[in-house]
Amino acid sequence: MFRYSGTAMHALAAAEIKKAGRLTDKDQADLKAEAEKLSGHPGFRKATYKGDGRYELEIDSPKKPGQPLDMLNIFLVRTDKDGVMTIASKEIKDKEKRELEQLGITVNGTLEVNLPKNAEVISHNATSTPTLGFGSYAWKIGRLDQRPQMTVRFKP
Repeated sequence: MFRYSGTAMHALAAAEIKKAGRLTDKDQADLKAEAEKLSGHPGFRKATYKGDGRYELEIDSPKKPGQPLDMLNIFLVRTDKDGVMTIASKEIKDKEKRELEQLGITVNGTLEVNLPKNAEVISHNATSTPTLGFGSYAWKIGRLDQRPQMTVRFKP
């Protein structure tokens, strides 16, 4: 299970705001329409356009063990040939990070991963973990340099 709840910023909109000082009414309408399209995609419980290139998102996407995922090119799930699954956010290079910071783009949200009982967690950097086998692994994400990562193997 993959779950994200938080905000997101459209990078091109942020660049336009930095350059022109604001978005045109047409740009705002296009971004709102984009949010409405996202709301219809599987896994998107909520995609609300808040204006000025910002979105409020709730993503709840059940996944079968080994099933790949590329959510908005932000969070990736991949399984290697040995059956080890990696769940990670996209790495942001220093140059990209500086550009995003200059555009005023920040990160604010929570990523949650619920695993089945047959999952063996090899490594993770979650900020909170299940208690007594109940709950989820969670990452409170508040900085661009935070990179949630987890590796898991499923036992037969």
